[in-house]
Amino acid sequence: MRKRIFRQMAGLVTLGILLVSVVLCILFYHRLASQARTDLQERAQMFEKDDSGRALRYLRQVRPEDMRVSLISQDGAVLFDNMVRSGNLGDHLDREEIEEALSMGHGESRRFSDTLGTETYYYAVRLSDDSVLRTAKTIHSIGGMFADILPGTAAVVLLFILIGYFASRRLAQRVVEPINQVDLSGDPPDVPYDELAPFVRTITEYRSQIEQSSEQLKKRTDTIQAIMNQMEEGVVLFDLRGTILSVNKSAARIFHTDSTAEGKNALELLRDLEFSGKLRQALQGHRGEMILKKEGKEYRVLISPVSHIGVAVFFLNITEKSQAEKMRREFSANVSHELRTPLTSIYGNAEMLSAGMVREEDKPLFYGKIMDEASRLITLIEDIMMLSRLDEGKPGEFHEQVDLAEVASECVDALKQKAIGHQVAVEVTGSGIMAANRALIYEMLYNLIDNGIKYNKAGGCVAVRICQSKKDTVLTVSDTGIGISDKDQERIFERFYRADKSRSKKSGGTGLGLAIVKHIVLAHGGRIEVSGRPGEGTRFEIVFPG
Repeated sequence: MRKRIFRQMAGLVTLGILLVSVVLCILFYHRLASQARTDLQERAQMFEKDDSGRALRYLRQVRPEDMRVSLISQDGAVLFDNMVRSGNLGDHLDREEIEEALSMGHGESRRFSDTLGTETYYYAVRLSDDSVLRTAKTIHSIGGMFADILPGTAAVVLLFILIGYFASRRLAQRVVEPINQVDLSGDPPDVPYDELAPFVRTITEYRSQIEQSSEQLKKRTDTIQAIMNQMEEGVVLFDLRGTILSVNKSAARIFHTDSTAEGKNALELLRDLEFSGKLRQALQGHRGEMILKKEGKEYRVLISPVSHIGVAVFFLNITEKSQAEKMRREFSANVSHELRTPLTSIYGNAEMLSAGMVREEDKPLFYGKIMDEASRLITLIEDIMMLSRLDEGKPGEFHEQVDLAEVASECVDALKQKAIGHQVAVEVTGSGIMAANRALIYEMLYNLIDNGIKYNKAGGCVAVRICQSKKDTVLTVSDTGIGISDKDQERIFERFYRADKSRSKKSGGTGLGLAIVKHIVLAHGGRIEVSGRPGEGTRFEIVFPG
């Protein structure tokens, strides 16, 4: 702005000086020409009533540098000229001023010399003897005058231009400096010139609107960013060229990256041909979906085009859902198999009895088999129903104060005959009281002690130890039985999984006991661990928070 003001002011000053110089020269020229014409008239009119003799005596005294005087006879011959010898001058009757003087008493004219750059004024009067007295004066023409005074004029103009240059620069600085010092943050802002007040008010209003819009935009951006970062689903935004715009925290964890991924190509995030193809289709406006398996986890990938922005990709972790679906399928298959076995046995025995194929003395044996299989079927159904209730997260209220030693003793009493039959001793040591569901705790201890008896050796033992502190309650059930391998320990709590399938069948186990135990422990906020080696027994440790 300062340069623009300076250039305009300097240009105006230069133009003004040049115009003033031209106008002054023109006025001076017209003034000079007018003065010369007046002088010639006054000189000539002094002899208007004299004859040529008297005029000639005076004319001889006029210096050539003052003016040129000539005396012309009536027939046009030059009688006298103070600048040129009269004999060298021709007939002057054809001169305009001479013709007018002879006919009208006086005449005048002017003639230019482009070569010399001069202009000559002539004035003639007729004398009493009809001769003509002519006066003439030569002055520079306006062009010649400009040529003469050009060096001086140029010097003066240049001087004034330089003065105007520095004055314009200083004035531009003085004009712009207060504007530069205007504080728009003030309320109201300090305006150095009244003419700027509307402009400053408009700027202030726009600034306020921009600040409000920026604040709202920042809040929205922060909100969106906070939402994206809090999402468990991974979200990655791509622009229309397939370049990464944004990666939220969940996606950064999935791909082990950070904000430095922004601005990179999609291939640097995930090198997968199917994903690349789906991304290209989304950039063309087509939605896509795929399943991505990465580092033992399974993700459902939703690829959606976003108008005028690019593509939004969502990574939904469906690992647990997929595993749960797999477990449900396996559970359904196992339940069908487990139910089919006793039902087939029951149906077969009943069919043989109905057909009369069983001797009378053998019927009690068949009836006993039917009852055993029915009992096993009932137990299996009850275990399935309990697991179903635990899966639904409805284990009951935990406000009851349960004496763990007392419950363990009840379980030992209930399994006393079984322990005697397997020649296994069971002991309970320690004590502890916790808020729990008594029926579930009983079921948990019953299953663990029952397993300890079933999978033990003759002369073995099962030890139940209870240890309670301010921090937690630890319940340990260990036996001296057949033990469990490291491989089986990883899957022992799965439904229908049996470490020793042949022995489990003989003992009448449903394969759901330890699954129920684990669910009961989790329902009470605890954790369970198993340890042991084949032939050295098994140890279950359950820790409940205090």
